[in-house]
Amino acid sequence: MALATMTSQRGQVLLFVALVLPIVLLPAAAFAVDAASAAAVHARLEQATWSAAESAVQQIDAGALRAARGVSLDQRSVQSVARDALAAEDPNATIERLAVDGLYVTVEAAERLQLPLSFLGAPAVTLRAKATARLTLGYESPSSFLPFSVSTL
Repeated sequence: MALATMTSQRGQVLLFVALVLPIVLLPAAAFAVDAASAAAVHARLEQATWSAAESAVQQIDAGALRAARGVSLDQRSVQSVARDALAAEDPNATIERLAVDGLYVTVEAAERLQLPLSFLGAPAVTLRAKATARLTLGYESPSSFLPFSVSTL
């Protein structure tokens, strides 16, 4: 009789593990896959946003410079270059906001990501990144290849 009870308990534990394990582990695995996917896309979006800001801030208004009105940025060129640079690095990203303030360019970009395994929560998320670049006059180092040095904040 004791042997039958022991076998019955082992069978119950096996059944419990077989039923509960997928309920606990599958969502945890799905979350890990979704989080890794989102982190990779967000890293690419941040890099693309930074690159767009850095490229855009180099668009000097040549007419203003020649007319001795000082160094300023060409608004149209800034917008065009920022969009092109972002599209080249991350074709799925869009610019939500592009601001030019003196020699500063701020790019805010977003990308909608369809999650591969969305067991819990929304099937898609919107990732956002922001980068600000500042044009500084002069060279920071003799080996700089840029006509003006650029710093990102």
